[in-house]
Amino acid sequence: MFEDWVQKGNEFIKEVSDEMETDRQSSLRIVKAVLHTLRDRLSPMESKDLVSQLPMILKAIWCDGWSPDKTPDKSIKKREDFIEYVFSSPELVQPNDLEDIEGARKAVISVLSVLKRHLTQGEIDDISSQLPEDIKGLWLQPNIFS
Repeated sequence: MFEDWVQKGNEFIKEVSDEMETDRQSSLRIVKAVLHTLRDRLSPMESKDLVSQLPMILKAIWCDGWSPDKTPDKSIKKREDFIEYVFSSPELVQPNDLEDIEGARKAVISVLSVLKRHLTQGEIDDISSQLPEDIKGLWLQPNIFS
């Protein structure tokens, strides 16, 4: 059982590494930055629903520093806000992880694309319903980089 959780988490990180053509450590930091940005934009209830579908390592990443009683960060209104939030994450090692804002945009699309492959369609729809239209477009955009 535990080995299955580890394997699923490793598969997720490998998928991101493959899509972004980067190493595992960089991918882990990028995944953390994107997941924390998404988490901070969702309601606590939706965050709990989403995290229930993640492999164990991603649950740990999602919950690291999370305050479930915090309301969603409404300052993240547009896709540029979302991407900038990721790019400025203290989790990242710059410029090793992301060279510029365009790299951050590609990272966001890649991580969200992998995330969607690991969630049910119902959960994807629930998340979409909580995002502003501009960010929803980013969430629903197919990964054009893979």
